[in-house]
Amino acid sequence: MARRAAYIQAISAADSASVLHVDCGDMIGAKGTLEQIRAGYLIEAYDRMGIDCVNFGSSDVLLGQKFLLEEMGKTDIPFISANTYYGDNGERFLPPYIVKRLSPKRFLGFEWGGLRVAIFGVVQPLDETSGLPWDRASGENRLVVKDPAVTARELVEQLRSEVDVVICLAHTGWVQARALARNVSGIDLMIVGSGANVKGEPYMVNDIPLVMPGDEGKYLGVVDLYLDENGKVVDVEGHAQPLDDSIEDDPWMTELIAKMNDELQAIGQEIVPASSQLDVIRFLGAEACAECHRDEYVQWKGSGHATATQSLVNERQDYNPNCLKCHVTGYGFFNGFHSYEKTPGMLNVQCESCHGSGSDHVQWARGEPVSDPKRDPARKFLFEPIEERCTACHDSENDPDFDFPVDIRAVRHTRPE
Repeated sequence: MARRAAYIQAISAADSASVLHVDCGDMIGAKGTLEQIRAGYLIEAYDRMGIDCVNFGSSDVLLGQKFLLEEMGKTDIPFISANTYYGDNGERFLPPYIVKRLSPKRFLGFEWGGLRVAIFGVVQPLDETSGLPWDRASGENRLVVKDPAVTARELVEQLRSEVDVVICLAHTGWVQARALARNVSGIDLMIVGSGANVKGEPYMVNDIPLVMPGDEGKYLGVVDLYLDENGKVVDVEGHAQPLDDSIEDDPWMTELIAKMNDELQAIGQEIVPASSQLDVIRFLGAEACAECHRDEYVQWKGSGHATATQSLVNERQDYNPNCLKCHVTGYGFFNGFHSYEKTPGMLNVQCESCHGSGSDHVQWARGEPVSDPKRDPARKFLFEPIEERCTACHDSENDPDFDFPVDIRAVRHTRPE
């Protein structure tokens, strides 16, 4: 975020053209106290950067509608969604669009002239019920999502007579965005969110340029719209700017992030993972495995898995449950990792993270039933890790280039057939 802020400032300072800064959605990414804290700081960061508009994403209600609306009320940043409605009364959850006037004339608080840019947002339904994440017990009204294409067609028809440029923020993923573009005309630019695809250079579908900056804030999508004397778009250029260490951090944003991390660390130390319902699964720890599997243990000690927790310490994320669960062993299980003080033997990604609990291994060797439902008893537990255990952490957000058949070779134990 510090690099994002710095790069946007640099763009604004270097170019006399008007700059719009938008977000496609999923400001909230998880549940829990720590995510509430993080969301509050993100709003503060967006305020600082002067973001023009935020689209509603499907995960933005994971902390409840009440929390989301309260956070929105703390800022003047407009949040939009054209196709999200309350299920009981059919009213829109958020405004469908905004109109920005770029380089207008001003007098006595009035604006006129300038370039009129409409930005509307849509979100893809999660399933055939057209619903979004919803906790029935919360008492909140369920939100429903109408067809993005139908909504977009109606809005574009209305907006084309009122503005010069129409931009769509599509929280749909890349495949669904292409389908949306094929079914709508009159959009000058579609910015796509929800997914790890990075499409910096405009991709044309039905005369609509589509771009996608990926997720996790690793890239910033930069798009230049070129207009004629009548304010009509005649050309589009774009690229995905890597937010790497070639960009200096914005000092103010760096200070804000440090403040957030301090608060997350303090709260995180008080949070102990709840025991899973699978309390019968028992973990033994890598040292116990080493008694019979010394060669494999030595190989593991030389891998990145053996120092996985230290990487969080280095980034000051070692008390962040969202990160910790993939950098320790047995997080949330009965005798897996609970805290640095109580369960130091469960630090790092140990044998049982890939192969399953050691107690099950002993039962399997004895021919007794195993307790872990993810294990196929017909497979040779000793030899084969299960792919879904890897992709639980090496997912599209945290490791978009992960390829199980290839990457497993880096940690696979060499043993005779």
